[in-house]
Amino acid sequence: MIVSSKYRFWRQSRALWLCVGLFLFLWLTAVPSAQASSFTTHTYNGRTYKLFVPSGYSSGTAVPLVVMLHGCSQTPDNIASETELNTYAEAQTFIAVYPQQTSASNNLQCWNWFETAHQSRGSGEPASIAGITNQVIGQYTVDTDQVYVAGFSAGAAMTVIMGATYPDIYSGIAVGAGLEYKAATSSISAWTAMSSGGPNPNTQGNAAYNAMGSNADLVRVIVFHGTSDYTVQSVNADQVISQWAQTDDRASDGSDDNNIDDTAEQTINGSVPGGRSFTHTIYEDDNGNVVMEKYLISGMGHAWSGGPSGGSYTDPQGPEATELMLDFFMGSTSGGDTTPPVTTASPAGGSYSSAVNVTLSVNESATTYYTLDGSTPTTSSAQYSGPINISTTTTLKFFSVDTASNAETVQTETYTISSGGDTTPPVTTASPAGGSYSSAVNITLSVNESATTYYTLDGSTPTTSSAQYSGPINISATTTLKFFSVDTASNVEAVKTETYTISGGTPTTVSFNSIGSEDGYAGSSYIEGANAYIHQVGDRGSLTSDAYRAILSFDTSSIPNGATIQSATLRIYRLSLAGSVSSITVDINTGALSGSNSVQLSDYGTAVSASNVATLSVPSTNYGYSEASLSSAGLSAVNLNGRTQFRLRTSTTADYFMDNLTIYGGESSSYAPVLTITYTE
Repeated sequence: MIVSSKYRFWRQSRALWLCVGLFLFLWLTAVPSAQASSFTTHTYNGRTYKLFVPSGYSSGTAVPLVVMLHGCSQTPDNIASETELNTYAEAQTFIAVYPQQTSASNNLQCWNWFETAHQSRGSGEPASIAGITNQVIGQYTVDTDQVYVAGFSAGAAMTVIMGATYPDIYSGIAVGAGLEYKAATSSISAWTAMSSGGPNPNTQGNAAYNAMGSNADLVRVIVFHGTSDYTVQSVNADQVISQWAQTDDRASDGSDDNNIDDTAEQTINGSVPGGRSFTHTIYEDDNGNVVMEKYLISGMGHAWSGGPSGGSYTDPQGPEATELMLDFFMGSTSGGDTTPPVTTASPAGGSYSSAVNVTLSVNESATTYYTLDGSTPTTSSAQYSGPINISTTTTLKFFSVDTASNAETVQTETYTISSGGDTTPPVTTASPAGGSYSSAVNITLSVNESATTYYTLDGSTPTTSSAQYSGPINISATTTLKFFSVDTASNVEAVKTETYTISGGTPTTVSFNSIGSEDGYAGSSYIEGANAYIHQVGDRGSLTSDAYRAILSFDTSSIPNGATIQSATLRIYRLSLAGSVSSITVDINTGALSGSNSVQLSDYGTAVSASNVATLSVPSTNYGYSEASLSSAGLSAVNLNGRTQFRLRTSTTADYFMDNLTIYGGESSSYAPVLTITYTE
């Protein structure tokens, strides 16, 4: 058979293209396409959970696993968004799991960390969470040496239980505003633990070790807590560390030999640029291995530190807890920070005609040290905590040290302050002026410029340690009022005197301290609760406002029946202030607010005998006081036959930052609230 050359070429070309096509098909099927990340819903034994798998996950290549437990009233979607854990999981290639608590199990969707049925291995919620973890481990390629559990609030308390009951699964735990193991065993004791801590941490440490049983193993622990957390007090952070020091001490080698203890090997003071300061403590075993870390964030309320703006329980001004947690669990993925921080003084050095406030800003989380005498600062020098007022020619030297211990070169700024300025003292006027009056008078002290006014009512010469004027002074008996003012340029006015002669019956003045066992606060909801040990007004951040109202109780039954109350003042002393509180509104009730002398949650909103009977200013310093006179409606509500109770409240901005004033209660021998009453019979 004769075959043309054209036909042979066609057959050869066809065979070549078939080979090329087969090669391309095999090559394309051998190279997998890029897998997108996924965030999907699953179930285990009836419990729902959400699972995030990063796009970089590849079956056969083991990756870490992080289990995150939400707080009360939260969901897996909430906690994933507020911790931004999925973002980190995608960037660092690990799997994240979010078990869901149901309202059927707890009406606020809290994990039941305070019930004995959920505090042991093999039962209740711990068994369910461990089962979810093992289900994910069975379905994906997980590095079983890198399985961790973290949580916030009730989720953090359950995280501690998971570490104690399943140390064979979890090698590390992260505790955000949580409590020690078995801090409570009932809902009643849970409130006590949240407000004042749980049982002895050493005892609970032994209990946690016993709960480990034959699975006992060291569990690494990192803790985050706000110093102004009034939902779960920060004493619980200390107890978590102390409890786990005892547990890990025994779990590490089977002996109670203090190989691990709760004495920190390192303490680092840091701050977030433009945000909160914090104290970072590091705890090591005898071999120098870091076993535990704790971050106490100054002024932070009940929140997950860091996170995005807009979260119900986040504080963007705090250090990024998620990043710090992952670095603690898995080690830094950045190769280590070796770059020193950069600190900037604003305004810069130069010549100024008056005093300046100098702000030192750092480009990363760091601690700044400075001197004002021209000497070179060291880490023993003053730490920067707020604007530095410079009113005379000064050489400012400063440097910063970041959290990786990188130290900046010392910088110098010189401020030259020229002479001149305000040298005129203020002028204060009393209205009405001294004289004879037939009844009590309210005296107003007015100043012609911005100034602080000091006064006495006993005829003694006032000083800057005397009472500060904050509102009308009620004078119901013959009195010599002396006063003077100091302006913002420190110019001092000469002392002035006004004498007020009050005719009529002889008044009697009595003072009552509040009753410590009946003082406290009432919260706006079950989450805020009621507490007989803390006396606070304001909010807890996280978009709340007017979350707490202080309750003060006085026994005024010693005032004679039929007496006419001419005046009354209420005085409070400041314990601490977080954020901004402008003023305090006072309500009064004849008798107990909710029918019981002790603080009740219902005291927050129950009807009162008279509302808005006085306005208290916020004391300017801790241990300082403010006082205000009661209106006529307030005087009429004073109970001559028993308790007179006050409710203190304030209006704050609903944002992510805590605005909260804490005052002393009647349990304080020196700073108890005082109700002073003047009456005639």
